[in-house]
Amino acid sequence: MLEFRKDEQEARNMARIIPFPKKISTQQVRKLQMVSDALDGIILEAITEKDMDPYEIAGLLAHRLGSLMKNFSQKEEIWDICQAVMKRQASLGKG
Repeated sequence: MLEFRKDEQEARNMARIIPFPKKISTQQVRKLQMVSDALDGIILEAITEKDMDPYEIAGLLAHRLGSLMKNFSQKEEIWDICQAVMKRQASLGKG
């Protein structure tokens, strides 16, 4: 298993999945930012305060995303989008 540095700044950077702009103009973006901030808080707390393994959290998030996606009518389209976003966020090459 790879070693993960658990200092707070690195955990904050890892948990900051979607960087939203400071000025938000639409209600939908505000709602998404609230959900994103809540998820970031949960992830950060799990890593820094509950000493949870980031790999286990990634697996848990993948499981929950799969459970959500099973109800979508256009699974292939959303999968392509999610895969591209994850590759870009993880710096895995072309996204």
